[in-house]
Amino acid sequence: MRLAGFISMLFLTACGFQPLYETGGSSAAMQAHLASVEVGPIADRLGQVMRNRLVSRLNGAGNPEYRLEVGLQQNSETFGVRPDTATTQEQLTLVAGVRLVSLETGEPVLEENFRARTSFDLVLSDFATVSQREDAANRLVLDLAERIHRRLALHFANKPDSKS
Repeated sequence: MRLAGFISMLFLTACGFQPLYETGGSSAAMQAHLASVEVGPIADRLGQVMRNRLVSRLNGAGNPEYRLEVGLQQNSETFGVRPDTATTQEQLTLVAGVRLVSLETGEPVLEENFRARTSFDLVLSDFATVSQREDAANRLVLDLAERIHRRLALHFANKPDSKS
């Protein structure tokens, strides 16, 4: 059993698998790349939550080489109609349009859209419904921030001048 585990580990190294956040060699280089990203302002309260999460994850300080521009769009639709025409559920969708712009050239080096969706039950209490809607939106924006962070790490890991 141990021999099979050891052989499978050899196959992983032979296929070129390399962890994105390696504890040794590439983690310092990856952190330097991620720290070179300046996060631009993002509109609205959800944008502030996302920007705060991205700033804390990227650990940006010093001399930025890139600017991250994010635009958020929120959409909700109701479904689950009862016989009395009241809706019973709401689906919330957040779309983040992301641009990573090189400060040296002013050209975008990465443009992508990220989408996250969740649904929640609508209840008789207006306060509970508003609380659920805000909680769902906060969870979605934090999820999108983590996905953007991972995508930036993947972008820098695949850069030709990356030292990983």
